[in-house]
This record gives sequence, structure tokens and C-alpha cells, in this order.
Amino acid sequence: LLNECEQLTPRHYKILAMCWAGWVFDFYDLILFTFLLIPISKEYNFTNLQMAYVLGATLAATAIGGVIFGILSDRFGRKPVLQWTILTYSIGTFLSGLAGSFWLLMIFRVLTGLGVGGEWGTGQTFIGETFPAKVRGRYCAMMQTGAPLGIALASLVGGLISPVIGWRACFFISILPAVLVLFIRRHLPESDLWLRREKIIKS
Repeated sequence: LLNECEQLTPRHYKILAMCWAGWVFDFYDLILFTFLLIPISKEYNFTNLQMAYVLGATLAATAIGGVIFGILSDRFGRKPVLQWTILTYSIGTFLSGLAGSFWLLMIFRVLTGLGVGGEWGTGQTFIGETFPAKVRGRYCAMMQTGAPLGIALASLVGGLISPVIGWRACFFISILPAVLVLFIRRHLPESDLWLRREKIIKS
């Protein structure tokens, strides 16, 4: 187990920053859809019930994604799975801008939900396994401050920018969080506890 007296290092703050950024953008991608419901439904003549089904399926997918990516992170490690979750919700949001039918929109939003749910669990696990127990709670909470920022960003893009560039373009620019994967791949260390467990299993 981590030493209770362990001091925080730049490594800890890299992990916090990457997980926090992932948290910001997963809430952004999840909530952005709610600000684009009206223009999407108008263009395709979707009913309110249809849009409710899409939104409900997206939220349900977050739970499924948490389970799936949680299992994968136990198998392959926290670092690679964090990358996969960010790519999943970024690609799902981007493809949402290409949706030309109700069922395609449903599929792409479910894909987004899977990635969002996976990032929630993986990011929290990463923080929990990395930070000393005496400060673990506060830094897990600090990561969650990304949620309101992501929602605020979604409100700005969906409320102010979408009338100018259109709802499809709002989804297209949401591929940008995928750039985080490049930083994670290069700079983020793997969880010590996960590496230690793998070493024990292989020995």
C-alpha cells in the first residue's frame, strides 16, 4: 500500500490534470446533446418522445460503459483504458454530427455514453490508486470539479455558438478532447498498484 506519509510529486499532478481534463470533456460531450435537442428534432422532425429515448439510452449507456471499461482496466491497466474511454466518447460525439436518422443518432449517443461512463470509473480509480490515503478524498473530489466546468462549456457551445455554426459543427469540434490521448500516452504513468499486482500475478 502507499505510504501514508508519501509526499505529492509532479507525477501525482500529471495524473490529476489528465483525469480532471477527461472529466471536463466527458461531461461536456454528455451534456452538449441536451442543448442541441431542439435544432436536431426540428431538422429531422423527431418527436419529443424520440429525443427522450435517445437521451435515456445515452444515460443508461454510462452505467454499462462503467462496468465494461472497469473490467478492461483491471485487465489491461488504467492508463490505456483511460485513453480508450476518451477516444470512445470523442468519436461518438463526432459521429453524432453525421447522424442522418433516428437510429444512427441513438447508436452514436450510446457510444458516447459508454465512453463517458468508462472515464468516470477509470479516472476515479486512477486517482484512488495513486494519491496517498490521507489526501485521497480531497483529490478525488477535486477531479469532480471538472463536471460543472464541462457543463458550463457545453452550455456556451450549445447555447451561444450552435446558432452560428450549426448543431452538426458543434458535434464535430467535440473531437478535440481526443488530443488528450496524445498527452496521456506520452506523459501519464501507469498506476503503481496495478503494476504491482501484475508483477505479483506474473511471478
